[in-house]
Amino acid sequence: MVALCPLRGLALKLRPRLPALLGLAACALAASDLAAQQAPSDSLQDAIRGGRLQLELRPRYTQISDTDKPEVTRAWTMRSIVGWQSATWDGWRAVVEGVHTDVVGASRLNTDPARDEDSPYPLLPDPARTDTNRLYVEYRGLPDTRVRLGKQPIRLDNERFFSDVDFRQIPMLFTGLSVTSNSLSDAEVYAALLNRVRTVVGTQAKARIWLLRFAYSPAPDHSVAAYAYGLNQPQPGLYPYSDWYTPFSDNSHQVFGLRAEGLVPTRARFSWLYTAEAAHQRHYAGGDPLIDANYWRLGGGAVWTDLAGLGVRLDREVKSSNAGRYGFQMPFEDSYAFNGWALQFTSTPAGGLRDTWASVRAQPGRLQLVAEIHRFGAAAGGLDYGNERDLRVAYALTPSLGLKLQHARFRAGDPVAAYYDVTKTWLSLTYDY
Repeated sequence: MVALCPLRGLALKLRPRLPALLGLAACALAASDLAAQQAPSDSLQDAIRGGRLQLELRPRYTQISDTDKPEVTRAWTMRSIVGWQSATWDGWRAVVEGVHTDVVGASRLNTDPARDEDSPYPLLPDPARTDTNRLYVEYRGLPDTRVRLGKQPIRLDNERFFSDVDFRQIPMLFTGLSVTSNSLSDAEVYAALLNRVRTVVGTQAKARIWLLRFAYSPAPDHSVAAYAYGLNQPQPGLYPYSDWYTPFSDNSHQVFGLRAEGLVPTRARFSWLYTAEAAHQRHYAGGDPLIDANYWRLGGGAVWTDLAGLGVRLDREVKSSNAGRYGFQMPFEDSYAFNGWALQFTSTPAGGLRDTWASVRAQPGRLQLVAEIHRFGAAAGGLDYGNERDLRVAYALTPSLGLKLQHARFRAGDPVAAYYDVTKTWLSLTYDY
């Protein structure tokens, strides 16, 4: 009932804006259809006219309760992304997008991390913003290679270290130069130099980041990767109103890691799954000397492809601690894909983090079902941080329209750990053109 009742409220709140929104969408779709009819040409003008529309609309209802806050957050937010991707001309292509996010209707809530301690409402980090989104040019004139310059998303491997955090209404984007090459057989090389970050709360920060990754597929359905990156910037500059990362004045660091994952078929009706990863993080370019910690993950399971893709897994992940003074940090990760959806561990506690979780997923037809159970604790000191249960149900109404219901229930452990019971529910409708 919590998820279904808000639909009527959204319709009432959007009613005054519907004519403008529908008019904009109609014009954009007509322009895209006209562009699709253009014959390919070698001219820059025809490359622009022969491009295609980028359009995404995502209204979402969110409800958050937190035992540390006297009020409950209930709000509709909206993400609108409109852009244009040109056709390829002499190996070049451009993407230009704008994004607008807003709170729909009158709502009592807090979207500002700077007010989190004082606000009676649990934080909903989806503020109203209007900004450019993806904004880059890329060159594909070299064999099996893409060179991209500008404001772009970065999603590496399972997005544990670099992601656009697409769950949030404002995606995290990076400005700089990246190169992806598949010219080596069964391998991919990725390199990037970045100088700016747009965070999920819309703040902008200068940054100096280098990133290298080499991935190799030794056999079908198996991959290994080696990666490294360096961040030369005090992390508080990314979220200037929050000390969520560490209390250090300079959080510059570098990471080196290895990752392997794959699928092993059997003669039975299922295949084995495995994931193994390890990384080391240390201070770099003037970062605090206490930045020194390790990360590892080991997990596996099975998948039955002929049973609606039914899959079960058991995983364990540890972000270690430097003697209780620093925990392994991942500032550019997909926060909602790991360590529970209730978002209690956007930064790693100084005592580190242990996460043991079981997950089940299936996809019968257009329906997608995911369930996870987590147990959290300190990597050093033995504190019980708590447990969490997550559930997601998604349904593809059409190839371009999807409905998704998500629920997260975190229950705190040892009181000295200073976590609180949190329950979050999201209902999203996403249209992509």
